[in-house]
Parts: sequence; structure tokens; C-alpha cells
Amino acid sequence: MDKIAVISDVHGNMSALETVIEDIRGRGIDLIYNLGDLIGKGARSDLTVDLCRELCQVIVRGNWDDAIHEGDFVGSQWYRAQLGADRLAYLRALPNIYDFWLSGKRVRLFHASQESLYTRIYPTDSLDTHKAMFANTAFTGLDAPQPEIVGYGDIHTPYLLPLYPHKKLLFNTGSVGNPLDVPLISYVILSGTLDSQAAGAFSLDFIRLPYDIEREVEDARRVNVPEFEAYAVELRTAVYRRAQREANEA
Repeated sequence: MDKIAVISDVHGNMSALETVIEDIRGRGIDLIYNLGDLIGKGARSDLTVDLCRELCQVIVRGNWDDAIHEGDFVGSQWYRAQLGADRLAYLRALPNIYDFWLSGKRVRLFHASQESLYTRIYPTDSLDTHKAMFANTAFTGLDAPQPEIVGYGDIHTPYLLPLYPHKKLLFNTGSVGNPLDVPLISYVILSGTLDSQAAGAFSLDFIRLPYDIEREVEDARRVNVPEFEAYAVELRTAVYRRAQREANEA
């Protein structure tokens, strides 16, 4: 069977990216599909863009990859300066989605939802919200066949949700560079017959990996990454910075 590694949300974390690439190569997998948010938060957005461009056959645009161009948020100028004009132009041109066939199943990959890069979908959302992830919209394109499998990133928390009796499968890859459930890299391996519309064997596996978190923390400290303290806590504890602030204010 063909095998595809599906990664997401690297967020400038070269320590995590190098670890996940080594694991993917060690499993004999040559295809890497990337669900966006290559940049932001971590120390080396420039290098993560370069390595992902080199190694990933598919990359879709994430909300950070989009917002960096016009956004005026904490650190936006710092990240733009690190990335430079060529990388920014590359990120701007990334597609919204990627559709393909795998063992007779139509698979759709995007960063956050069928509506936009900024519409956030959680595993605790309603059944109707999850069913809507399979719809064709202005964001996904209205004319393609509707998918039976949808994969996305954005929330940094992996999960798998079969939708019965709708014969649909929704999954989230979790995050390579900034996991927010436990401090372990998360990615997905899809196995099946690529580009085949004939029904066949298919599997989906979640992979969790440790990596050198303290190396990444030190890299971020060295370059004076924006919001360093909150970033270091996220990496070490998998507690989102907004939750950190709310806990401190309570």
C-alpha cells in the first residue's frame, strides 16, 4: 500500500520538524502532505518554510501563513523580517485545500475548516458542525466531488471521529511543533492505494513522538522570539497561552 505522512502546525519549530522527518523517513515513507501553519511561535520560521518546501509534496495554507501578510499582531513584524519577501510570497500563494483519491475514498485536506482558515472546529462541537466539514463551499470550491474523509489541523489536538450512518471519517492530525494536548509531536499516516477510485484496503494511524523540547526552548530564547515565556510553557506543558493567561487572572 501507498503511505502518506500528514503533518500540520510546525510553527517554526525546527527541533520538532527534524524529528518528525527522521521518523517518517525511518518508516520508508516518501510522501508528506502538510496542512499549514509552517510559521509563527517558534524560533526558525524561515528554516521550516525552506525544509517543508523541499520535502513536502503538498502544502495547504494555514491561518498564520495567511495572517502574516497583513496582520498587525504581537511579533508580526519580527516574523516578516525573518521570513523575507520570497518566503512570504510563497506562503501567500499556497492553496486552500487538497483533494485526492485513496483506495476508493475521496480525501480532502485543509487547515481549519470548509468555511475558512479562521473558523475553528473542535472535537466537542456538534454533529451538525462536524457533518458540515464535508460540504463543498466557496472556500473549498463548489464543483468537486464531496469527500468521504476529511483531515485538518489548526487546533493542535489530534482526534478521529467516524460519522455514522453517514459513512464519513473526520480526523485531526494534531501538531508537529506546538501540540496542545500532551507535549509530544503528533502526525498521521494514511495507507491505501493512492489515486485509485476502486475500493481497497485503507488505514489511518496516529503517531506520537518525543523530541528535544529544551533545544527548541533555547533556540527561541537565543533569537528572542516574541512572547517567549508563553511559548516555552506551551512546549513544556502543552497548555495554550490563552489558558495560561486565564489561569493567572483567576
